[in-house]
Amino acid sequence: MSVLAQPIPFERPPARPIDAPPTAKYVAYANEVATRLAGKLSTRERRRLEGERALLARARFIELNGVVHHYQDVGPIDGEPLVLIHGWDCSSFWWHHVVDPLAQAGYRVISYDLKGHGFSDSDPRQNYTVAGFSTDLEILIRKLNLGSVHLAAFSLGAFVGLHVAANHPELVRSLLFFNFSLLPYNKLASAFVPRLLDTVFNRVLRPIERRNLWWLPFIYARLVMAQHTPSVGDIRLGTLGLRYCDPAAVRVSASELSRPEILAAVAEQAKMIRQPLLLVAGANDPIMRPADGRKLVALTPNGSFLEIPKCGHLILFELPEQVIQIMRLFLKGVR
Repeated sequence: MSVLAQPIPFERPPARPIDAPPTAKYVAYANEVATRLAGKLSTRERRRLEGERALLARARFIELNGVVHHYQDVGPIDGEPLVLIHGWDCSSFWWHHVVDPLAQAGYRVISYDLKGHGFSDSDPRQNYTVAGFSTDLEILIRKLNLGSVHLAAFSLGAFVGLHVAANHPELVRSLLFFNFSLLPYNKLASAFVPRLLDTVFNRVLRPIERRNLWWLPFIYARLVMAQHTPSVGDIRLGTLGLRYCDPAAVRVSASELSRPEILAAVAEQAKMIRQPLLLVAGANDPIMRPADGRKLVALTPNGSFLEIPKCGHLILFELPEQVIQIMRLFLKGVR
């Protein structure tokens, strides 16, 4: 299925003094979608773009640390706050399957784009570090007066969620991580992998997306990253993240996550976590291996581990219904 499900209409929160104007890349893409919808399209493509337009209509913007961030705030304003953190070179739209079901369950669901990702502006200081992203999240929670939140994070986002929970435990009620683990330090890989990722994402995949050859990243994702075939609509959202991610974010983040002190900090932070934590791993994840996820959970005093058979690194797109069910059950258990 390649058509995005239409988001369920929720009452949009009233305008706030903290609201910022939309970013230029958001305006450009919203206009692109409107222009395409005004033309002749297949029924399937029209439905897909109408789904994207509905997602775009929920956009809000806020300045965090001098950078305007795109976010969405869905569900009852008095619901328990649930903040969703996307992964590396992704966007908040990776969570689009779970937002409405969790909002319907009574949660106030906040999804946002990390700086330099999605429709958030780039950081002129290029502070695309775990600490930099974490400071932004802390400010977001405080500016929206969310109090103590449930944090759900995917891949790179879990580095950010863990950092905030360890350093500001008063802001975090529970943690739910997907496709995350300890990453053992390897000197050779640390010298080689950042350059490889810069080449693959910045010099190969990004130019391909700009030429609308989205099916090439689709093939790459299916053969390398996933065990289940994501829908065409989801892959198109994924490649949209490729279009708008700041290339510097790829270089800086990849370089930082290859440093031994950064990787060692994950284990130390895990030992500090007192909140309920669930780590969900894909049995066939080629990046965040389940065995290393188990080791991370073993360091936490209140952690649990769940391994999903026949699942790769893209669980949010591979098995969205299972993700929704896992989140509902976990969150209900920590109430």
